[in-house]
Amino acid sequence: MKVLVSAYACEPDKGSEPGVGWHWVQQIARFHFVWVMTRKNNQASIEKELTRKPNANLNFCYVDLPGWASFWKRCPLGIYLYYFLWQLLAFRQACKLKRRVHFDLGHHVTFGNLWLPSFMPFLRLPFIFGPIGGGETVPKALYKNFSFRWRFYEKIRQLSLISGSVFNPFLRSAIKKAALILVRTEMTGKLIQRKFKKKTVLMLETGVDDELFEKINKLDALKVSDRIVMAGRLLHWKGFELGIKAFARISFKFPNASLIIIGTGPEQNRLKKIAAASNLTDRVNFLGHQPRLKVLENMVQAQIFFYPSMKDAGAWVLFEAMAAGLPVICLDYAGPAQIIDDNCGIKIPVEHHEQVIAQLSHALAKLLTSPEIKRTMGKAARRRLKDSFHWNGKGESLSELYHQLQLSKN
Repeated sequence: MKVLVSAYACEPDKGSEPGVGWHWVQQIARFHFVWVMTRKNNQASIEKELTRKPNANLNFCYVDLPGWASFWKRCPLGIYLYYFLWQLLAFRQACKLKRRVHFDLGHHVTFGNLWLPSFMPFLRLPFIFGPIGGGETVPKALYKNFSFRWRFYEKIRQLSLISGSVFNPFLRSAIKKAALILVRTEMTGKLIQRKFKKKTVLMLETGVDDELFEKINKLDALKVSDRIVMAGRLLHWKGFELGIKAFARISFKFPNASLIIIGTGPEQNRLKKIAAASNLTDRVNFLGHQPRLKVLENMVQAQIFFYPSMKDAGAWVLFEAMAAGLPVICLDYAGPAQIIDDNCGIKIPVEHHEQVIAQLSHALAKLLTSPEIKRTMGKAARRRLKDSFHWNGKGESLSELYHQLQLSKN
């Protein structure tokens, strides 16, 4: 088949959306001829990687706004305006490309968000939308310690999701015209109208490849006794405050334990104050932004990955921790609840704020006092990644969906 892919974010050896875009087009190209619409900003790294690993099935079409427009991405919400205008330019370029290439299928991959537009529905091609997320919300039970600003933000976001799923014209067009809708989590799936449920498939957007395991296997690092690691952007919904407070409750029982926090973000100063208020300044270490290899080194040295994020669909850093053989403590909610099972981690139910902190601290204490459980869960985490979340398996599943669409079309 000849497939046209929209992947605004698409870059090799990256996490988050750029990594999602790159891995999906690689997997599609295992079985089909692919033309990828992406940003010119990605061109240098893509061409460098294709020089290293040529792929005759992959073709790239680079589209971007004039250089002066890049300032929009530095403004609050400006990235969404930039993305919308990029979609319009990409649509015009796709129409030209469609006159030269007889495509069998269109597929929108990134941005994978249900309330951001895609040009694909208007190309008159069988169209796959996703995997999309964005329907994940913070549980109301965990609003308690948010500032007024962030409580207001989350409430407006929830209202926007509900109203947008009904009134957003771009989303309605994409959902209606799509031959298949891939959703990252059940929470996003619930926002799809009932009449379209039959063409909705649950498929996590992230995965792992052999290169990740190879990089980790090459890292020669000894485990540091009782080291706990958290990683990600320091945002209000990422659960770092929950993690620090849970660690504070058991810190006196484990005087050698330390909490390593990797990442930067707007919550950094507040989180440092929370650690200081608990007299944990010397035991909660903020490392700031780290290169990916350094993140992996910290994972390999640690013994527990602490990830009480409140609304993630799927997270690269979670997969990296599992690949490093770390047991995981997370909330039994949204994406992590799908990724982690009882063999490789401890999932905390969400009932109310104090209950979550209490059970997070209990889970930490359980693992810190049980070396055998840590080892067993860490090994199970690596096995689960290979068995259930390997990119090759995802590519095969997606190709089968393509095949089914082609059969139904014929």
